[in-house]
Amino acid sequence: MKKIDIEKIHTTPMGEERIRRNLDLQSVDVVSWCKEFVPAADFMIGLGKNWYVYGSGVVLTINASNFSVITARKISAKVREMQTSDYVCLPEFLYQAIYIPEGEILPPREIINSPNIDIYIKNFGTQPGDLGVVAKCQVSEQIIGAAWTRIIPAYGHINNDTPELAISILPPFRSYGIGTKLMSKLFEVLRENGYSQTSLSVQKDNPAVRFYQRLGYTVSGERLDHAGHEDYLMIKEL
Repeated sequence: MKKIDIEKIHTTPMGEERIRRNLDLQSVDVVSWCKEFVPAADFMIGLGKNWYVYGSGVVLTINASNFSVITARKISAKVREMQTSDYVCLPEFLYQAIYIPEGEILPPREIINSPNIDIYIKNFGTQPGDLGVVAKCQVSEQIIGAAWTRIIPAYGHINNDTPELAISILPPFRSYGIGTKLMSKLFEVLRENGYSQTSLSVQKDNPAVRFYQRLGYTVSGERLDHAGHEDYLMIKEL
């Protein structure tokens, strides 16, 4: 796929109308705005015939052959139940779920093969409590987030009737409300499957603690993880 040539970026009258409407760019030169947006973007993905350029909560869809901007939309995601075909994504989301405190180096990806971490996804879908949801970007159709539960003897284990939750969103898609959508859908799935509560384990200094509290989780205890970090054990009634 050809690299985007900034000078060749253009759009059609219909494309300009869509972009103005979707982003409320009423008094801005759309093509100039797009040319400034692309080099400042957080990242871009080439899929099929298009480039998808992400930044500042917006995604541009650009034809990879002629660099015509097809549309631009605010980043949003559609959440659905996890399917068997989605399980292939779990290793990546498990790795992205690992919290790295400030000042610590990023662990090697092989860390997810450790028995105390691999347990969260190994043979997923084969036992009671293996439930999940995924979030797909509505523009690129890429799976950008996942939340799932298992009943396993892991850090957040309470009892054999309480699924432990894990959630992960690819870094560029965080802070857009996708996590809340994933959790809400997963709570619904858990209730439909007869579960009355769910648990999780989270490091005390992880900012996600506040996120979980907003969703109704409460601290029920404290534990040390395999690396000696102090964790909260949290429970939410469904």
